[in-house]
Amino acid sequence: MIKNFLKKYGWNYIPGVALMILCSWIQTRAPLALGNAVNEAVKRDWQLFFRYTLSILFIALGVFVTRFGWRWFVIRTSREMEVYLRDRLFTHLLNLPVGFYTTTRSGDLMAYAINDVNAVRLLFGMVFAQFINAVSSLIFSIGEMSAGIHARLTVFSLLPVPLALVIVLGLGALVRKRAKYAQDMFSVISGHVQENINGMRVIKAFAQEDRQYNDYEKESLEKMRANRRWYFASAWMDPLIKTVFGLSCAIGLIYGGNLVMQGTIGLNEYIAFNSYLTMISSPIMMIGRVNNNLQRGLAGYRRIKTLMDVPEVSAFDMQDDKKPISPEIRAKNLSFGYNSDNPALANVSFSLEKGKMLGIVGPTGAGKTTLFNLILKLYPCPRGQLFVGGRDVNDIPAVSLRSKIGYVPQDGFLFDESIEENVRFFSDATREDIERYLDIAGMKGDIARMSEGLATMCGERGNHLSGGQRQRVALARALVRKPEILLLDDTLSAVDNDTEKRILQNLKTELKDRSCITISHRLSAVEAADEIIVLDEGGIKERGTHSQLLEMGGIYAHMYELQQKGESHD
Repeated sequence: MIKNFLKKYGWNYIPGVALMILCSWIQTRAPLALGNAVNEAVKRDWQLFFRYTLSILFIALGVFVTRFGWRWFVIRTSREMEVYLRDRLFTHLLNLPVGFYTTTRSGDLMAYAINDVNAVRLLFGMVFAQFINAVSSLIFSIGEMSAGIHARLTVFSLLPVPLALVIVLGLGALVRKRAKYAQDMFSVISGHVQENINGMRVIKAFAQEDRQYNDYEKESLEKMRANRRWYFASAWMDPLIKTVFGLSCAIGLIYGGNLVMQGTIGLNEYIAFNSYLTMISSPIMMIGRVNNNLQRGLAGYRRIKTLMDVPEVSAFDMQDDKKPISPEIRAKNLSFGYNSDNPALANVSFSLEKGKMLGIVGPTGAGKTTLFNLILKLYPCPRGQLFVGGRDVNDIPAVSLRSKIGYVPQDGFLFDESIEENVRFFSDATREDIERYLDIAGMKGDIARMSEGLATMCGERGNHLSGGQRQRVALARALVRKPEILLLDDTLSAVDNDTEKRILQNLKTELKDRSCITISHRLSAVEAADEIIVLDEGGIKERGTHSQLLEMGGIYAHMYELQQKGESHD
């Protein structure tokens, strides 16, 4: 992942590092120039004083140019890496199997895309730059102090510095542990907020605002405590390092002052030495911050890498083989389970021919939606048990298969776009096609009553529309693709009986050369089906036409009787 990016853009770090090192070297010229300027001022040699003062200005200009240069190469590249990582992450999420999303909170995924990617960007941007600056500044400063001024004074003054490094490295493990926990809490809060936003209607309907707020407040307080513990450990860095360098400065002042009085070093060298000593403290403290951000960046990278290591849908399924797919579907002793302990389908067999409709009814958890998941290849299907157009579904690329299927989920999920754009949904449908299929789906009258017509915005998840309107717009979206196979998952559960009958009549005419499987809890939606199967506990308990099943007097007949009584009471 990162390796591929560096192969393409890693060359930017070469001039960036060169400019960083040059910038550090130029900065180390300043203490000498300052010491010489002060020395000439004491001697009242104003010509040399102004010459050294001018050199300080040129040093400042050199630092400005080189610092701008390395930031352009390094920080800009880290921003490009941020975009690259988010693109790769989003593409990976699109290619993950549906089963992954049943076990992963959406808040965690948002944390990956925001918090962790940002931490990795800092790692390859400012953290990398701070490390190079710190190391190069230390090397140049210590070199000038020991070789250019006084080696023994340098050694004595830097005796406390290893203690500072021990402090930095010693606190690193604690900081890393607490930073990871703080990042995990960010994922928890993100998931809670998103879940509450999506379920706001339910929360308000059950008057659970206070309960949800209390739960959120507990998580928020835990996040605050996690951040406090993280920042508390980090906060020890600066004062401890400053204390250590206070000792270094004290040694430099006492021993260095004595050397000046003995005439071993000049006043200008003494001033330059103390300036170098001050410059050294900044890189050491920077190493502390680098260590903190390094641990955070590495933790973020490990989390992203763990996600990126989740196997994607196979390349075979992502390629369209362009082969025609006829609308026949056949299941042969189809068995499937999400886990080995509780099979969702057991020995299910049926055959659906072109131009026919299959109705599937049964209690919740009977395996109805699981069958759709297998037909759509959302979950792996056992070989030799499910065939579409005479071909095993395992031999048909998922993209090819799904391009021939129109699927309408029960919730009628819509995007926050207009009705027209939701129906078109990246197809090449004309406005006339959209209007026609909305009419077939029974939405013509509803749209006529809307002030903005087809331009009416659906809202997030379609919440600007009623449940029945969402389902009918989703039905039109499936029909506009002119699919060979139509899968209806309790699609008309939220519409009235008269609208349901009208839509079913429209579908019967529209699908005369295609096939359709409809799942429904309302038996009125499957009465006209060519065959109805009753699923229960993953197996077929009854099968036949509407009239045949009523004559059996079994499960279907009992369900029908109960629904008829319910309608008569209404």
